[in-house]
Amino acid sequence: MPLNRAINAILEITNRVPGITRAFLLYRFIQLLSLPVVALYFVARLLTSRAYQPHFVERLGILPRSFSRTKPGAIWFHAVSVGEVASSIPLIRNMRAEQPLLPIFLSTSTPAGRQAALRQASDLVSGIFYAPVDYVSCVRRCLRVLRPALVVVLETEIWPNLYREARAAGAGLAIVNGRISNKSWPRYRGFRWFFSPILKLPDRVFTQTATDEARYLELGTPAERLRAGVNLKYDAVARAETPANALPDFKASHVWIAASTVGPNERGSAHKHRVDEDDLVLAAFQRLATEFPQLLVILAPRQPSRFEEVARKLEKANISHIRRTVLTSERDLALPGVLLLDTIGELAGLYPLADAVFVGGSIAPRGGHNIIEPAGAGAAIVIGPHMHNFESIANDFLGARAVLQIQTADDLLPTVRNLLADRARAREFGRRARHVVSSHRGAASAIARELWALYFASTPRPVHNLLVTALLRALARLWIWGGHSKRRREQQYAFSVRPLPVPVISVGSLTVGGAGKTPFTSYLASRLRQKAYSPGILTRGYRRRSPASAIILAAGASIPAGFTGDEAQIFLRAAHTPLGIGSNRYQCAQILLRQFPETDVLVLDDGFQHARLQRTLDIVLIDGLDPFGQEDVVPLGRLREPLSALGRADVLVVTRAENDLRYRAISARLGELNPRAPVFRTRFVVRGWRDAEGTRISPPVGRVAAFCGLGNPENFWRTLESLGLDVVFRWEFDDHHAYKPFELKRVAHQGLCHGAEMVVTTEKDWINCPPHVAKTVAPLTLAWLEIELQIEDEPRFLAVVETALRKTRPFPLAR
Repeated sequence: MPLNRAINAILEITNRVPGITRAFLLYRFIQLLSLPVVALYFVARLLTSRAYQPHFVERLGILPRSFSRTKPGAIWFHAVSVGEVASSIPLIRNMRAEQPLLPIFLSTSTPAGRQAALRQASDLVSGIFYAPVDYVSCVRRCLRVLRPALVVVLETEIWPNLYREARAAGAGLAIVNGRISNKSWPRYRGFRWFFSPILKLPDRVFTQTATDEARYLELGTPAERLRAGVNLKYDAVARAETPANALPDFKASHVWIAASTVGPNERGSAHKHRVDEDDLVLAAFQRLATEFPQLLVILAPRQPSRFEEVARKLEKANISHIRRTVLTSERDLALPGVLLLDTIGELAGLYPLADAVFVGGSIAPRGGHNIIEPAGAGAAIVIGPHMHNFESIANDFLGARAVLQIQTADDLLPTVRNLLADRARAREFGRRARHVVSSHRGAASAIARELWALYFASTPRPVHNLLVTALLRALARLWIWGGHSKRRREQQYAFSVRPLPVPVISVGSLTVGGAGKTPFTSYLASRLRQKAYSPGILTRGYRRRSPASAIILAAGASIPAGFTGDEAQIFLRAAHTPLGIGSNRYQCAQILLRQFPETDVLVLDDGFQHARLQRTLDIVLIDGLDPFGQEDVVPLGRLREPLSALGRADVLVVTRAENDLRYRAISARLGELNPRAPVFRTRFVVRGWRDAEGTRISPPVGRVAAFCGLGNPENFWRTLESLGLDVVFRWEFDDHHAYKPFELKRVAHQGLCHGAEMVVTTEKDWINCPPHVAKTVAPLTLAWLEIELQIEDEPRFLAVVETALRKTRPFPLAR
């Protein structure tokens, strides 16, 4: 499938707001009934678990205040606990390298997962937090703050409200490392009617195996959204090396690591059991100690709550041992002996020391643990019969004869004894294990490529509650009705008057706010002059303070901005064309043509919704930062008209879509909305900087304060970031804001407080500043950014324009 078609398919998915199905209604009804029980559970956890108390409010969707500065378009990764966090790291690292300035957040569900995230991802992400409980209000609070364009869920976390609300907020949704175990599958299949509408929501599901893929498909995930055989756990383990701060080996001749051992009936077990893997390891150690007098066993219980219990067992058995937490350079361990690893996060660095590794949770019916870390270190691995939580990984290693699987507890001692005695055999198993890991790497890069296509095809939407949404939707319907009525009246006017004697090119947009119409109009006028045309510009003169119904000015005329509006000043500064300013553009055009009879083409600024004036060519600009106006008209979205209005456009121009993936996705969607209109892309190029007097200056460096009053200020902030400026303070004003001296003094004061050396803004905002602005912001200096618009494939674009102009039949000017 060609890339643009693939991205278009993703774009269709991401822009479809999911409806409320019976499954969701039932789920929320059950949540409502169980709310008192859930509340009591949280109270009990808070009272009984000290580890559960810190940051508890994050589980209610109340995130740290620093997160509130997040700009739209973040990526939110959710990894429930330690293993999922480890799997997410290579993918996060890959995506961070691609977009260093992008806000990336990582949530977990368990205290252990949070600690793992803090250790492994603090330098990779913008924030770490507890995921909200799956109540709509909690999830929406979180989404309002993060405003993600992509939500990535690791492994088996299926939360109906999180999935639906993320999609409703305009975010792409992906499941990575998806799996459904043999143990869980009968329950999923029995409740297929419930899971089917939920698992239709993800835009991409990357499963660990073909079996997992088939199960997701049976549960209702569309086949085109599934990708099988990609497992991040292999990428999560780099080739292990002995760390610089490795623990002493106490001059041991043989090292056996018993990792993640579990006790009786440990939480997560398939059924009740009396298996105590620590007892099995200690019994085996006592037998092996007579054969290997310099044996060191490193025992790492899975649950920190078992550290004390295991220490007591070592004391009771009179086994030589030392706890990691009390180990110092002065304390030694008599061999044969046991090092009790009563810490978190050190185990992976010790695997290279091992002659043999037993991975716990596999003799007890716990489902096993991840064996990739010791495999990456080249260790010989022993596992028990219960590996259902890591079934696909275990099968990879068993198929390559890279792991030893025992069937009973009695097999542990002879299997480990054999590996300790036959080091050549142990090294061969370690070599095979390492080869399995290396041959399965590369998932992070493959997944990231598809996630980027999904990310750039998504546009975050505001998150409202049900009541506000209903009110805004009603107002949006009124807006549509009013727009249709206004357009009919203006069309009747246009057909009742004589057409203008020259062609008219309209430059407009479908969304409110800035799409780059003013610079594009100026650009088009300059190119028409280069083609030997004599253009004139018609503009409304938004927020001008003049009693005249129409103002006609020669190119380059000097007149205060208050009489013309800020956009008209930009046209005058460019000095390309005469300018007509007024709300009735037809009357302005007649006056302009009488005063400047050489004018042979008119460019109508912001004219797509101005139906009073018949036009030769309708050029519609599409803001790449929010191309489809949140899919609804104001006030629910940002559309001036429904998307179907794009069918009137003759040319579509995408602005602010620097990323090729995003441009292709937007272009593909536009092709569906209007197949006949060619699509072009513009880029804004920085021409330089000017001071408060308009004199060209050197580019600012260091720390700056910034302010602007634009319809879409995000583009200005991104431009400053791309220029490498350290924006320590920024202030957004309303579009077309006329600045008062006291406002600029406040901006300068805040800049000084934050250590700024200069205040920067846009040309449009500089025009709206009061006289003597340099003195107002002193002791800081003011600089404004001068930009120039360029259009890709300009010869083809100009050919389309000229073809339309040549087809126009001239009419005599009405006298």
